[in-house]
Amino acid sequence: MRCALALGSVALTVLSCSRHVPAIQVALQDASLAPVPSTSAAPSDAALVEAGPAPIRGDFETLAVPGHPDALVSLPTGATTPRPVLVVVHGSGDRPNWQCEGWRSATAAFPFIVCPTGAYDKRWSTPGDTRYTHTGGAPLLAYIDASLAALAARYAEQADARAPLLAGFSLGASEILGLAVKDPSRFPRIALIEGAWDGWTDARVSSYTTGGGQRVLYGAGQRDVEHRERATAKRLLGAGLETRVVFAPVGHNFDQRLADAIGAEMAWLVEGDMRWGLTAGR
Repeated sequence: MRCALALGSVALTVLSCSRHVPAIQVALQDASLAPVPSTSAAPSDAALVEAGPAPIRGDFETLAVPGHPDALVSLPTGATTPRPVLVVVHGSGDRPNWQCEGWRSATAAFPFIVCPTGAYDKRWSTPGDTRYTHTGGAPLLAYIDASLAALAARYAEQADARAPLLAGFSLGASEILGLAVKDPSRFPRIALIEGAWDGWTDARVSSYTTGGGQRVLYGAGQRDVEHRERATAKRLLGAGLETRVVFAPVGHNFDQRLADAIGAEMAWLVEGDMRWGLTAGR
């Protein structure tokens, strides 16, 4: 999640994200869990229905998304009841695993977290270090829709993909803001990290507040970004849109201290959405 900070007024869209930590390893199936021959009678269909879904195992897995690159999913480990979904869009020259890892920490691994993978970006990629950047607008919405459909198909009883929480980092923040203001009732709560402080035109503010938008959480790792986000938050609050800003001195990154600051506001961000319950708070 580490990103090289551009100087002066260079836009966030040309920032590249980097991090010198091992990539998340998608959980592999434990050989010890393989079925063994048994002479006992199989449980009846009625017994299986009464028992409900088995607890979800593992931390992360890849999700095949028809017509799009695979997405990375953070699983609500141990869940046996339906869980809400958070969609996280990474930044320019970034990777989905860095954002998935941070949000898993911020949400205490309570929801499903879907992290789509952008297109290969040769500007930021080097041998052994592949980077990705999303194309926003309609292509990104189509990718999100397809990812949610694939998740719901895989976890039909556990994933509640209605009105997902949207989050974005840097360029990703600007991209998800563009989607949310066009469909506020579907995306009433959004988290904008290190970006999108300048994306609220008067028309967008009006569209989001009157169309069902409820809460906006900003996160900053740089003081100048924090100041800009707080100015935007003041404007949004004046328009009747509940908005908060958190800060941690981590630079243009989404590292643990910023994840902790966001985690402290999760209960506020999802307040009123009973699917999250009290587990969302810290």
